[in-house]
Amino acid sequence: MKHRSYPTLAAAAGLALVLSACGSGSTTAGGSGGDPVTDGTFRFGLQADPGSLNPIMAASTATAEISKLAYDYLVFQDPETSVVGPWLAEKWEETPTSATFTIRDGVTCTDGSTLTAQTVADNVNFVADPANGSQMRGTTVPSTATATADVATRTVTVTTPAASPFLLLNLARLPIVCDGALKDPTAANKASLGTGMFKVTEVVPNNHYTFERRDGYNWGPDDTTSETPGVPKTVIASMIPNVSTAANQLLNGEINAVAISGPDKARVDSANLTVVERPVPAGQMYFNHLAGNPTSDPAVRKALVQAVDLDDITQVLTAGNGVRATSFVALEPRACIYNSVDGNLPTFDLDAAKATLDAAGWTAGSDGKRSKDGTALELRMYYDGVDDSRNAAVEMAQTAWNALGAVVEVTGGDSNKVIDVMLSGKDNSAWDIGWIQINNTLPSAFTGFFAGPVPAAGKNFSDISNAAYEAGATEASNLTGDAACDAWAAAESEIVKSVDAVPFANSVNNTYFSKSGLAFGKTYIGSALRVYQ
Repeated sequence: MKHRSYPTLAAAAGLALVLSACGSGSTTAGGSGGDPVTDGTFRFGLQADPGSLNPIMAASTATAEISKLAYDYLVFQDPETSVVGPWLAEKWEETPTSATFTIRDGVTCTDGSTLTAQTVADNVNFVADPANGSQMRGTTVPSTATATADVATRTVTVTTPAASPFLLLNLARLPIVCDGALKDPTAANKASLGTGMFKVTEVVPNNHYTFERRDGYNWGPDDTTSETPGVPKTVIASMIPNVSTAANQLLNGEINAVAISGPDKARVDSANLTVVERPVPAGQMYFNHLAGNPTSDPAVRKALVQAVDLDDITQVLTAGNGVRATSFVALEPRACIYNSVDGNLPTFDLDAAKATLDAAGWTAGSDGKRSKDGTALELRMYYDGVDDSRNAAVEMAQTAWNALGAVVEVTGGDSNKVIDVMLSGKDNSAWDIGWIQINNTLPSAFTGFFAGPVPAAGKNFSDISNAAYEAGATEASNLTGDAACDAWAAAESEIVKSVDAVPFANSVNNTYFSKSGLAFGKTYIGSALRVYQ
C-alpha cells in the first residue's frame, strides 16, 4: 500500500457530492514552449459560464475553477505527492479535533486591506453558520467547526467538538475571501475580493472574464511572486461550450489551454502539446440493500459483479481513456493512496456467478430466468448520463446480467433524475442498481453514504449496514497521518469485500497547454500560470 505523505500532522481535502458522468478533478503540472514571456496574456477555455464569482457561495464547477485565479488558500497540497506547503499560512498543526494556522504577515487583499488571522477565522465561522447558506458548509468546513483568532500572533485555531477526519486539508480547500465579501457576499458576485495573484477587471457573462495581475504579490506556493518570469499580466477565461471549437482555437493559437475529451482528443494529441491529466470517477456501482429488494441478498450482489468483465466495461465506458478504479477516492489531491479493490472483489466468471445464485436458491427456469421462492430476479438499474460510451457500457452489463438469468430494466438520465429516484428518499425501493459517481478527495467523505440513516434523513441512499466498515471508520476518524490512511483503507475494503458498493472505473480527462503551462499543481491557480514563447 502506498500512502500520500505530508509533513507535521497534515491530512486531506473535501469536495461536495457531485453526480456526473464526467466530473471535475485536478490535473498535473507541466509547461510547453521556450523562454518565459514578460507581461504576456494567458487565455483558456471554460465550457460553462460561472455566473456568480463568489467562491464560498456558488456551487458551480466553473466558479470553483475560475476563482483560483483571484483567491488563495491556507496551504498548498501537491497533487502528485500530497506534500503540504505554505501559502497564506506559514505554519500549521493538526489533531483529530483541531487545526491551527499561523497566517503570513503582509498579505493584502484586492481592496488594499490586510489579511488578518481574524479575517481567516471569520471565513470559517461564516461558512459554518447555516444562516449564510454557503455551499461549503459540511464539506470543506465541518458544520460543527468554530474558529478563533489571536491577531497578535497571527494564529487561527479551528476546533470541532468531535473528531473530524482530515480537518487540516478540508480547511485547505476553503478559498479565503476578504472582509468585504464576508460583510456583503453579493459584492463578490462580479468582482474579486480575495488575496490572489489576479483580480477581475471585466465581466461579460456567457462570453469572457478578464483578470489583471496584482503588483506586489509575493506569497504564492513555490515562492511565486508577481515578478516571477512567465507569470502573465492578463488572464482571459472564455466561454467555449463546444469541444470541437475549443480544439480548433487551441490548435490555431487563439487560446493557450483547454480541457479536451471525446473524438477531438486524437487530433489535439497529434499536436504534441503539454498534457495535464485529470483522473475522475467514471464508474461506481451501488446496490439497494433495502429488505425486499433482490440486491439486499449478498449472493445477488456478488453474482452481478462476477458476471461482468469490468476491465472491458471500463474501456467502453471511458471510450478507451480510462483505468480500473482502485478505491472510491479518485480526485486529486488525495489524502491517501491505497487499493481497496484488488483481492477483495469477485473475479469475472459467468459460470461461477451462476453457481453463486444456484447456491443461494435463485434457480433458473426453463427459459433461463431466475427466481427464488416465487420472486423473479427482476432488477431496475439507473445510471447517470446518456452519452454513447456510457450507454454502450450499460448495455454490456445488461447483456451479461441477462445471460446470468436476471431481467434488468435500465434507465439513464441527468443528475437531477438520478437524485430524484435514488437520493430523495421518496421511495427507497424504486431501484436496485445504480451507476453514479460520488466525487471526493478523501475517504472520510464516504462515511455518510456507507453508514447511518437513509434519505431523506441522511445520505445512505443504498441503506448499507456494514458493522466492520463502521468500526473501521470510527477508528480511522480518531487518527491522523499514515495511521489514518491505513485505517481508512481497511474500512473501505470491508465495503468492497461485501460487494456493498464497487468502484470500478476512472476516466482520465486531459487539459492541453500551448505556449504555456503550470509551474506547480494541477489547476488554474493564478500564481501557477506561465506563458512561454
